[in-house]
Amino acid sequence: MRGRTRKWAVVLVLSLAFSALGCIRASGPLDLTSQNPYYDQEQIASYYTREANNFKLKAQELSQRASVYEGLFGSDSEWVKGTRLLEQFYEYSAQEQERLAAEHLDIAGRERQSLMVRPAGP
Repeated sequence: MRGRTRKWAVVLVLSLAFSALGCIRASGPLDLTSQNPYYDQEQIASYYTREANNFKLKAQELSQRASVYEGLFGSDSEWVKGTRLLEQFYEYSAQEQERLAAEHLDIAGRERQSLMVRPAGP
């Protein structure tokens, strides 16, 4: 009985420790609109880069789908036209996400540069 109690105590302590670690790592949501140079601009840029890649993949998929529709229904089909329009939308969205990523990387770079230029304190 004693060995069983000890095992449960260890399990309880480990579960509490992991719960506490989870609470410590938890942070608030990422503010994607922040222009604050002290905010994690590289993390924001990484998010926008991932989104741009997702949009590019969707655009590629739609391009392939439009080609299939073209073979089935002809190039003047509403299916083809609608799919091509959606493809253009995703391509534009990918470009916009890339622009936002570059903007936040620029903010991060300016902050890094200003930290290197600052004179050492007394």
